[in-house]
Amino acid sequence: MRYSSLLLLLIALPLRAQPERATLEGTVRDVYGTPLAGVNVVLVGTLYGAATDAAGRYLIANIPPGTYTVRASAVGYVPAEQTVTLTPGAHRRLDFALVPTVIEAPEVVVTAARRAQPLEQVPISLSVLSLADVTARGLFTLDDALRYIPGVQMTGNQVNIRGSSGFTYNAGSRVLLLIDGFPMLSPDADGVPFELLPIAQIDRIEVLKGPGSALYGNGALGGVIQVVTRDFPEQPETEVRLSGGAYEPVRHEEWRAHWEGARHWRPFGTAIFTHARRLSDRLGGWIHLTYLRDTGYLNFSERTMLQGYTKLRWQPAADARVVVLSSLTWRRNDSFLYWNGLRDPLNPGGIPTTGAQDAVGANDTQSLQWTLLPAFTHAPGRNLFYTIGGRLYVLALRPIDEQGRPKPLSKGTLGFRYGGQFQLDWQPAEGRYLTFGASADAVATRSSFFPSEDGHPFRSQPEVAVFGQWEEALTARWRLTGGLRFDAYQIRADRWITRLSPRTNVLFQARPGLTLHAAFGLGFRVPGVAERYIENQEFFPIVANPDLRPETSTGYEVGLRYRYRAGLLAELNGTLALFWTDYRDLVEPRFQAERLAFQFVNLTRARIRGLETTLDFRLLGGWLEGMLGYTLLDAKDLTGPEPLPLSFRSRHLLKTSLTMALPSHLALGADLRVASRPERIDTEFARFVPDADVTVPVRVLDLHLSWQRPSVTLTLLVKNALDYYYVERPALLAPPRHLQLQLQWRL
Repeated sequence: MRYSSLLLLLIALPLRAQPERATLEGTVRDVYGTPLAGVNVVLVGTLYGAATDAAGRYLIANIPPGTYTVRASAVGYVPAEQTVTLTPGAHRRLDFALVPTVIEAPEVVVTAARRAQPLEQVPISLSVLSLADVTARGLFTLDDALRYIPGVQMTGNQVNIRGSSGFTYNAGSRVLLLIDGFPMLSPDADGVPFELLPIAQIDRIEVLKGPGSALYGNGALGGVIQVVTRDFPEQPETEVRLSGGAYEPVRHEEWRAHWEGARHWRPFGTAIFTHARRLSDRLGGWIHLTYLRDTGYLNFSERTMLQGYTKLRWQPAADARVVVLSSLTWRRNDSFLYWNGLRDPLNPGGIPTTGAQDAVGANDTQSLQWTLLPAFTHAPGRNLFYTIGGRLYVLALRPIDEQGRPKPLSKGTLGFRYGGQFQLDWQPAEGRYLTFGASADAVATRSSFFPSEDGHPFRSQPEVAVFGQWEEALTARWRLTGGLRFDAYQIRADRWITRLSPRTNVLFQARPGLTLHAAFGLGFRVPGVAERYIENQEFFPIVANPDLRPETSTGYEVGLRYRYRAGLLAELNGTLALFWTDYRDLVEPRFQAERLAFQFVNLTRARIRGLETTLDFRLLGGWLEGMLGYTLLDAKDLTGPEPLPLSFRSRHLLKTSLTMALPSHLALGADLRVASRPERIDTEFARFVPDADVTVPVRVLDLHLSWQRPSVTLTLLVKNALDYYYVERPALLAPPRHLQLQLQWRL
C-alpha cells in the first residue's frame, strides 16, 4: 500500500509551470527521401521524445533550455545523432536522413542493465527475438517463441536456459519472466505463465543468459526473459489476425486403436484483434483481444482461452508519464500429464497410490487470471529520472468435475502475487551511469495441494530487496560494470533468509565491430511455495519438504561479439561464449523409496559448463538471411562419489533458420531444431508410468511460406514437417505434423 500511496501522491502533486521552454520539430526520411513513420526521436539522457507520424514529422515541446544530443532510431536503420543548443523560447528544426541497415534487429535492449543501452555495449550473452520473427512463425504463446532462441530448450512447459533447469512441471522456475520490467512468475507454482503475452503488441523478446540475481533477485538464477511491449503510434492502427490449422492423424494403427480421435484431423485456431491510437495530446494506448481454441492432438488435451490486454500511457507533463498495463485471461484446459505407455501414448495413464483412489494422468481446470502493472516515471533534471511501479497478479483456479462443471474454489487454488519497486537512474557524466533501486514482493496462496497443519490456509513468502549498479566507460574501449543486490526472504514467521549478490562485467572494444567481455556473478533462489509445500496423490505421488534450503550459484562467462559488413552484399553478426556455473543446494525432484513418492530435495553440488556460438547473416541485400546457433553443455550432478549427468539436459543443442525472398512478394523460410538425447533422466519416474524412461533425439523442421502486401500478409506454416515422433519431457508425445494458415490484415 505504501507504493500505491506514493504513486498517487506523486501524480497528484501540482506540476510546476516551466516558462520559456523550447520546441524542437522536424522530419525523418530515408536516404532516398521517403518519409519514415514510427521513428523514435529522443533527447539522449532525458524523457523528452516523440515518434514520427505517417509523413515522417515529429514535434517535441516544453523542453528546458540547454544543449542536447538528439537521436533518431528505428528498426532496420542506422541510428543518427545531432547536437542542438536550445535557448529559452526557441523553436528549432532538426531533420534526419537514416541509412538502412542490413540486419533488421532491435538496436537497443533493456534487460542486461535494467535500462536502454545499445546491444554492442551489453557485457553478457543476450538473444533477441523480434516481432517480425514471432509473426513469421505463427507463434501465439511464449513457450513456442522460446523454442527458436539459441541456448534455450523447452522441456515440456519448463524453460531451460543453458541447462539451468531440468523438469519439474514448471514448478519453481529458475528463469525469471519480466513484462516491461515487472516480474511475472505465477503465485501458485512460481512458474512462467506462458500465455500472458499480447503477441501483436510486443516489440521484442529479450533473453539474458546466465545468473541475473544481482539485478533481478530471486527467480533469475538461470537467466531472465523480458517481453517488451510497444508504445502507441502517432496514427491509429488496427490489425486483425486469423489463424487456423489442424494436427494430422497419427500414422500408427496401434495408437489409433486406443483413441478414435487419432484417426481424424484435430483443428485449432486463433483470432486476434488489436487497436492502438493516440487519444489526445497527453494520452494514448492500445487494446489487444485474443480467442484461442485447440482441440489437441492427445485425448483430454483440449484448451480454450479468452484474453484481453490494455496499455495506457498518460503524460501529464513533458518530464512525467504514467503507464498502466493490465490483462484479464480466462482459460479452460484439459491438461495431459503423462501417457498410458508407449503402446498407448495418446491416452492419459494411471498410477496406483496409497490413497483412496488411483492417480490419473490428466487434469481438467478452469482459471481466471488478472494482472495490473502501473508505473510512474519522472525526470526532475537532465540525465536523472526515477520510476515507481506496482504489480498485482491474481489467479483463481478450479478443477473440473466429470460432468464438466467447475468445482468450488476451495477445491482449487486462489493465489495473489503483489509488490512494488522503485528505480533511480542517473548519468552524472558522459560514460558514467548509476542505477539504484528497491523492491518488495509477496505471495499469498491457498490451494488444496498445499495442506495446512498450522491453521493458516494461505502460504506466503514475502521478500524485500535493495540493489545498485555502477557503469563506467574507463576509456573509449574499456567499460566496467559493478552491481550489488541484498535480498531478505521470510519463509516462516520466525525465519528470514538473506543473501548478498554481487556481479562484475568488463567490456573491451578491440576494434570497430569486435567486442570482448567477461562476466562474474553470484546467484540465488529461494524454493517456491509449490516446491516446499505441495502434497498430492491425485495426479502424481509427491510429498512436501518445507525445510528446503535456497539454491546458490557462482557463474563465470567470457565471450565475444563481432560484426562484419561488406556493403549491401553481406552482413554477419556472431557471438561466442564460454560459461561455467557452480551450484550449491540445487533443488531437484527425487524419489523417496521409504515413502513411495517424489519429493523436492537439495543436491549438495552441481556444475554446468559449456560453449555457445551464434551467427546471424544477411546476403545480397536481404535476398537470403538466416541464423545458426549451437550450444555444447556439460551438466554434472556432483553429489555422489562419481559425477553423473544432471537429469533432462541435452548435451548438444542446434538451432538454425533460413529465409529466402522470392518473386511476387513471396518469402520462403525454414527452421530446424536439433537436440541430442538427454544423457540421463529420472528412471524412478518409470516405476509409476510405463515407458517414462523412453527418450529420443529431437529433430524438428518447420516451414513457412508468406505472401506480403502493404496491408495484408498471408502465411502458410507446416510445423514438424517431417512428422517426427519425439518427446520433449517424460511420458508426453510432442505434437505431430500440423498445418496452419494465418491471415494478418492491417486496417
